[in-house]
Parts: sequence; structure tokens; C-alpha cells
Amino acid sequence: MTTPTLRILRASPAELDSALEILTEAARWEVDRGLESPWPIPFPAERVRPSLDRGDLYVAVDPDGRSLATVTLQWEDTPFWGNRPPDAGYIHRLAVRREFAGHGVGYAILGWAEGEVRRRGRAWLRLDTLTARARLHRYYQEFGFRPVGTLRVGGLDCTLFEKPVGDLGSDHPILDGDRRRR
Repeated sequence: MTTPTLRILRASPAELDSALEILTEAARWEVDRGLESPWPIPFPAERVRPSLDRGDLYVAVDPDGRSLATVTLQWEDTPFWGNRPPDAGYIHRLAVRREFAGHGVGYAILGWAEGEVRRRGRAWLRLDTLTARARLHRYYQEFGFRPVGTLRVGGLDCTLFEKPVGDLGSDHPILDGDRRRR
């Protein structure tokens, strides 16, 4: 399947409802398949609005302006990664409309995020996902992410993933499991 032509744009307040719809659809899809979902149905605006207000919420749109996916790319993530130097971008709430799943939209967004992190002069792209999601782990590993630790957040077991995307320099160990495991 081919990736639809898309642009990834910083979400405006008018696109909040579309992002929430995509996130709710993704959570519903998980629940319908008997999977544990960390996301509530419906997805609450109060969990996304801070990302919108910071300028960290994005939508992937097709040439007609239809939102195909949403993602949050933030520049710190203490709940999952602790207090760290400004060396990474952190992906959260990446979701693709089901009708476009399997068309490369998710990989296109990951590639875009990698470029954004590199442009900011940061060395790592990081994310987390539920530990029980082996299929999702493989998806991220196929894109070059490596698991680097696990932790429990909000009653959920999560696995941390990272991918080097920039100049690591001499002071950035590629993997320091003791430092990242919690």
C-alpha cells in the first residue's frame, strides 16, 4: 500500500476536535479487539489541550485538508524519562485513522519527528508503549527504536524506546540501561 500524500502541521484550536476523534477511534479499536488501552473513550480534551497550548500537538493532513493522524511531539517528559538534559524529543499519542492504518502514515510521522528532533540539535527520539504490546514493539523496532527500560506509570507497565537521530557526541552513551531503568 502506498502512503497517502500528507503534510504534518502544528494543530490549531480548530483541529482539537479532529485530534480527539482520532485518539478516541484508536482507543475504541484497541478495546474492540480485547486489548488494554491506556486511552479513555472518549478521549478527553483536557488531556490534549495542554499539548495544543504548548504547540506540541500536530495533525497529519491529506491534500484536501482531512486529518489522517495526530501526534504529540514534546521536548521533555519527566513522568516517563525523569529529569534529563535537553537531548531528545518525545513522541506521545501517535494515532492514525483506522482507514489509513497500514498505509505508512505512522512511519511518515515518525520520520517527520526524527527530522524535527535533529533540527533542534537533539540526539534522541524517544517514546513509550505498553509492555504487553509485542506487535507495537516490533513496529517501533522496525523503524530503528531500541527498548531501553521498563517502568510502571499510572498502574500501567510501560516499555521505553529510543532511537539515536543526531550527533550523540562523546558525552552520550548509546545505551545506559542502569540510568534509564526505573
